[in-house]
Amino acid sequence: MMLIGDNAGSLEAASDRECEFYIQYLLSHAKSVSLRNLRASSKEERMERINEEIQLLIRKNRAPKDVIYQMQAAFEATQVSSGDFKWVDKRNDRMMIWMWHFLKRQTESAPSTLVFLNEEEEAHFTLLSPYPFKTERNTHSERFADIMAAFHYSEAEPEQQQALISLLKEEWQTVLLDKSVVDWLEEDNFAQWKWAWKYLENVTQRPLKKAWEPIDDQQLYRAIIATFDLADNPDRKALLVDKMKKAWSQKKFREKTNGKKPYSISMTLSTKQQLDVIAKEKGLKINDTIEELIKKEYAKRSV
Repeated sequence: MMLIGDNAGSLEAASDRECEFYIQYLLSHAKSVSLRNLRASSKEERMERINEEIQLLIRKNRAPKDVIYQMQAAFEATQVSSGDFKWVDKRNDRMMIWMWHFLKRQTESAPSTLVFLNEEEEAHFTLLSPYPFKTERNTHSERFADIMAAFHYSEAEPEQQQALISLLKEEWQTVLLDKSVVDWLEEDNFAQWKWAWKYLENVTQRPLKKAWEPIDDQQLYRAIIATFDLADNPDRKALLVDKMKKAWSQKKFREKTNGKKPYSISMTLSTKQQLDVIAKEKGLKINDTIEELIKKEYAKRSV
C-alpha cells in the first residue's frame, strides 16, 4: 500500500470487498467518475482502472494528492479491530489453539460439518480468508494475527463479520464448559498422553479428525484436547471420551494387579486364623500366601 504523499504509488486491494469499497468511494466523492469506467471482469483489472481514475483526478485537481491514503483509511475504519476481540484471552492455550484451528477448518474448501452452524452461518464463515491459516503457528500472537487477517482480507461484509465474532464467542463458551478431557488428562503424565493419542489413532469407526500431528510430548497434551474441542458431533465426542476413560482405567488396574483377577473363597474362622499365621511367618500378603501354597501343592503332582 502507498504511503502518505507518495504520488507514484498505487492502490491495492486484498479482496473483492475492498475493491468494491474503493469503487463506491470514488463514485460518492468525485462526481466526474463513471461506474462504467471502473467495471471489469477481474479484481486486478478493476484495481488498474481505479488507479488510472485516481491519477486522472489528481492531475485535474479534482482529488487531493493523498487521496489514496484517505481511501485506505476509510476502508480500514470499516474493518473489525482488536477491540471486537476483547473477550479473547491471548494467554489461554486452549482458547487460542481451538479458535485458530476452528477457523482454519471453516475456511477450507471442503464443506463444514459442524452441527451448530446453519447454512447461512456456514456461508458467512466461508467468506473469511483461508490464506492466514496455511502455515502452522507456534505462538498465540501469531495465531491472533492470523485470525485478524482472516477477517480483514475476507469477503464478508462488516455486519457479517460482527455476526461471526458473536458466533465464535458463543461456540467457545460451549467448548469451554466441557472439561471432560481437560480434567481427565494428568499433568506431566507423558505416558498417559501417548496412550490417549494412540487410542484415538486406533479408533476406526467414526474417528475424530485430528487437530494436527504433534511433533513432541508437549504438543501431545494440546493436540488431544484440541481434537476433542474441535469434534463436530457432541454425542460422538461424549461416547468416545467415556470409552477412552474406561479403557485407561482398565489398563491401570491390570498393571496394578499384574494380570491377577480377584476370586472369592469361603473358609472357617479357624482356617482363616491358621492362614494368617502362615502369612505372617512368610512375610507375605494373604493372597500371595494362598498362591504360594497352591503352587507348591501343584508342583508335587509332577514329582
